[in-house]
Amino acid sequence: MLDRTTVLADTARILDIDVDELDPSASLVDQGLDSVRLMALVEQWRSAGVEVDFVDLASAPDLEQWIALLSRG
Repeated sequence: MLDRTTVLADTARILDIDVDELDPSASLVDQGLDSVRLMALVEQWRSAGVEVDFVDLASAPDLEQWIALLSRG
């Protein structure tokens, strides 16, 4: 389980932008996310013990949906 702050911080870091630059309701693809960066996030979160699926995140590439998915415990 991840909280909103962690999801935002990790996503901003992988996109090499400030958290304030993220638009949680916009497509992350439009914000620079590609499959390589998404896989890096998935591996990071899995290493932290979070059960996360690449396909689930890729199917809904916006932060609001990710936060809802990742904060379920």
